[in-house]
Amino acid sequence: MQTEKRVLDIALECGYEHEQTYIRAFKREYGLTPGECRISDSNIQVTPPLHLFPKNNVCGNLVYGPDMVMIPSFHLIGQKYRIEIAESPTEAPEVAKQFWWNKRHKVPNPVEPNIYYGLTRTDDPSLSWTYYLPSMRVKNLNDIPDGFTGDTVPASLCVGFRYIGNHHYQEIDELRAKALYHAIDRLAEEHKGKYELLDSEFFFEKIDTDAYDGEYCQMEWFAPIRVNYT
Repeated sequence: MQTEKRVLDIALECGYEHEQTYIRAFKREYGLTPGECRISDSNIQVTPPLHLFPKNNVCGNLVYGPDMVMIPSFHLIGQKYRIEIAESPTEAPEVAKQFWWNKRHKVPNPVEPNIYYGLTRTDDPSLSWTYYLPSMRVKNLNDIPDGFTGDTVPASLCVGFRYIGNHHYQEIDELRAKALYHAIDRLAEEHKGKYELLDSEFFFEKIDTDAYDGEYCQMEWFAPIRVNYT
């Protein structure tokens, strides 16, 4: 997903003597060939060498993970906000709700009409603010409405968490956001050395509004990582 190298060259770099041996091993592990993976629009679950994190309690609810996931590149259109990091647990959920209630219908031809994406980018880790993009996924950035912004998330190896709460997804508020990020930060600190969160790049949350069953909601959170196998 991250390179245009020939499959043969990738196979050799991974220690396989023959391209077909690599292709067969890849398909056994992931259910599709390397060529199919390259054009796939799906997340590819990556089995880590060890289970990094246990489940964690967040305000009486649970965070599961993480999983290592290879995220394919995708495009987003939304409204961009500059938010002070100290205020993000308050402001990000609020602008997310306002976008979902009042602005999402202006995004042309969303790929997943019922899924919300909240993308955070940090241009410089030394700054006290980040850019936040409440958004929806689209096929391309050819038709961006006035007042909206397009962004492309690159194909990335990510660490992913899943939050499950016994409340409506619109009740993911400041208290729950702070508890969630505190749990993620704590777990990241505990496993420093096994992997490195690439804080200077991006992270995003994903909420499938159709997943709410009247009692429980789900939210996924992803951030790019560099794994240390030594």
